[in-house]
Amino acid sequence: MNRVLLALACAIPVSLLATAEPRVLALGWAAALGMLVMARVPVIFCLAFVILSTFRLHELDPRLVSLRLPQLLAMASLAVLIWQLLVVKSAKMLLYREAWLLLALFAVTSVGMLLATNFGLAFGYWSGNWVKVVLMCLAISWLLQDRRQLATAGWLIIASGALVASVALYNSAHGLETVEGTRVTIGRSWGSMLGDPNDLALVLLLPMSFALNRALAPLPGRWPAIATLTALIFALLATQSRGGLLGLCAITGCSMLLRYRLPKWAWLLAPVALLVLMSLAGISDRQSGGAGESGIDESAMGRLYAWQAAISMGVSHPLFGVGLDNFYSNYFFHSSHWDGRNHAVHSSWFQVLAEAGVLGLMVFVGFVLGLIRRARRLHRTLATGGDAEALSWASALYSGLIGFAVSATFLTQAFTWPLYVMAALVWAGSRIYLRAPEPSRGGSHASYTCA
Repeated sequence: MNRVLLALACAIPVSLLATAEPRVLALGWAAALGMLVMARVPVIFCLAFVILSTFRLHELDPRLVSLRLPQLLAMASLAVLIWQLLVVKSAKMLLYREAWLLLALFAVTSVGMLLATNFGLAFGYWSGNWVKVVLMCLAISWLLQDRRQLATAGWLIIASGALVASVALYNSAHGLETVEGTRVTIGRSWGSMLGDPNDLALVLLLPMSFALNRALAPLPGRWPAIATLTALIFALLATQSRGGLLGLCAITGCSMLLRYRLPKWAWLLAPVALLVLMSLAGISDRQSGGAGESGIDESAMGRLYAWQAAISMGVSHPLFGVGLDNFYSNYFFHSSHWDGRNHAVHSSWFQVLAEAGVLGLMVFVGFVLGLIRRARRLHRTLATGGDAEALSWASALYSGLIGFAVSATFLTQAFTWPLYVMAALVWAGSRIYLRAPEPSRGGSHASYTCA
């Protein structure tokens, strides 16, 4: 009866307003449909927001940018989270050790934001990106409720990777949005984050582990995964990113090691495989870091100078660093080699050292290592259970984290989405597959565990 009265109370004003403005009726139906989806599949809005933000799908075409899809999905995701936690109380707030470390990292970076050398830059990145990353990382880990939803998240990642790879390959084939003459990007002319080839390589690495491990498993959907994996590899080669190639080798090696018992001599071929990939990618043709530069090339020296500057920033500001997104603006003051322009740090570890200090780096390293251990534990448990589908997703998460740890040395990805998407899925998988204990207090739906 209460639901009927609530429906009438909402329908009467909408009907009255629709007589004056017909578009109100369409908005009312859209709101009703949204509430229905929110009640039936509450995690779908959050997943859509995370996928859109991670893969920058709205930036694949300049006509999509004006629709402000991330903002709309962000509001819907926040409404879903509040509804599930405070009204329906179906989501359970389980915090693992790594989640506490993430909150500690958020606290360090928040204080660092207040003390940043350029408060405007730090606050803009903190409010525009970092808060959303942390909040949605925890939200996804709480809202995913069963194996079917975990599988849906995995396939959404693979499908989004296929879409981004297709656009990258199209640009590469037609010579569009290239940098340095040969390196493919997406949306560089309209300011997309994917306009940097290294950032594009980072985005392509996330679905790489999911597609590869799904392709290796004799399960339905294997051939679409193989097709996606092929597109991802060729798109990654087109970026000519050495950090991306190292991440690809790490993901492939880890996935093979988890599934097959290869002889020890087979691993001696890994350096040969890396050289073959570099040749296929045409890295020797790059204007920076190519064969035309003798000795340690310009790209490598630029990284060494940037890392020296990061160490100087970390030593000068050991507790909280220079602030989020402040490395670039501080490069001039801490670089031992000034060539007339500032440079990016090109390393996640040194990025954290510079922007969050020694304290932040310690917390970040503990966070990543904790995630790798938990993913390894999840994989080992599922390997003895005989669930091939669950094992394929667990292998994807573990190999993806290993790929992050390797590629992070050369790619700037400490405070962006990919790592934290994998963290959310690792925590959700541990809760769902390993059956984390229910909250101990009767009637309470919040649990803070250090399992």
